[in-house]
Amino acid sequence: MTQYLHLQLLRRLRECGLFQQVVSATDGGAKPLDGAALRLRGVVTRLGRGSQVARYFAGLYGAGRTRAQADLLLLDAASGKVGLVTADRRVASVGMFGGSDEEHLEESFNDLARDFARFLVRLSQGQAPKAAP
Repeated sequence: MTQYLHLQLLRRLRECGLFQQVVSATDGGAKPLDGAALRLRGVVTRLGRGSQVARYFAGLYGAGRTRAQADLLLLDAASGKVGLVTADRRVASVGMFGGSDEEHLEESFNDLARDFARFLVRLSQGQAPKAAP
């Protein structure tokens, strides 16, 4: 699942158009651009497969749901200074015949990557979250 999240983040960050270049640290042949660079670090902090049978019978009530959470850090590549930290949690409990665990988790990680890229786009447009009163 972590590899799936990795690929989705790469895809979504390339598609959002904010960055001149998006490369994976696992791509040995990729050469970074000169100048400022960011590094994204992430860890899957929660991964629960749930129960397809429970989702089938009582998924509308939250039974058998899958759970996924990822914490992401956006760092200055040169200094290592943290610029942004996010934590995103997803749950899924409904699907055809309960849906497979794998499908629910893939959908969760795809949505997580999509929303992270959208969040960065909003930040770049000055739409920062408001502080709680």
